[in-house]
Amino acid sequence: MYLVIDNSADNRVLFYAYLNTKWVQGELDLNKKSLLSALVEFANSIDQQINDIEGIAVVVGLGKFTATRVAVTVANALALSLAIPVLAVDQFNENLNQQLASTPKGIYLSARYSAPANIGIKKNK
Repeated sequence: MYLVIDNSADNRVLFYAYLNTKWVQGELDLNKKSLLSALVEFANSIDQQINDIEGIAVVVGLGKFTATRVAVTVANALALSLAIPVLAVDQFNENLNQQLASTPKGIYLSARYSAPANIGIKKNK
């Protein structure tokens, strides 16, 4: 299974899983739930397990700063522990299974953000 994580919306996450010949989509609410537990719930809903993931793509450049960092961190951790490729994308597309199949293992992601970070910048009152 190839997996795409789109964590760009507020309080919800979109997962896409490529199962043999087609993409399956799931949307889960993140209120009081971690991204990783939502991923496990999604995998269970399609009769898959985390160990079945063969590659992960993460939508970056959209959404909130922290949500992007969390998604990238989860994807990098899974890529390292499962020895699978990980890929940063601007949005989901139907050809990501082919891109993931040709992505080398052992190269990890850095998050891209939709705007410059403003951590530590003093705000004018």
